[in-house]
Amino acid sequence: MKRIIVFIIVGFLLLSLGFGGGLMAGRLWLSPDNGPAKSSVEEPGPVFFVGDFISNLSGSGSHVVNFKLSLELSDPKAMEMITSPNWIARIKNEIILLAKDRVFEDLTSAEGVLSLAEDIKRTINAIMPAVRDKAPVTRVLFESFVLQ
Repeated sequence: MKRIIVFIIVGFLLLSLGFGGGLMAGRLWLSPDNGPAKSSVEEPGPVFFVGDFISNLSGSGSHVVNFKLSLELSDPKAMEMITSPNWIARIKNEIILLAKDRVFEDLTSAEGVLSLAEDIKRTINAIMPAVRDKAPVTRVLFESFVLQ
């Protein structure tokens, strides 16, 4: 009988210690003051205005896309490289070719425009050398976008 009472008391003590320890750990680790630092917003990199683009779209009908495009770059070194007239000409050429491959229906939704932006980013990063082991372009930014 004594053995059962000892097991019950030891079990109750272990349960109480575990519960109390869990409360203490939760207050210590999950409190807003001592918790992990709030996620900081990533600072934008340098932004380079590429230019205005007007292009006919492929497919039936006479549709035109008109947009202003900027590139957010990963590093100021990328800005130095991309401002070279040779790179600007190649980048503009690739953007025009990518826009001409689209059909009107592709660009009527935000998803289609984001797909174009992703293709532009991927293509430019493929033709340009990496800067400090990073792709030079981090985002493609449309300042205006009109379909007709």
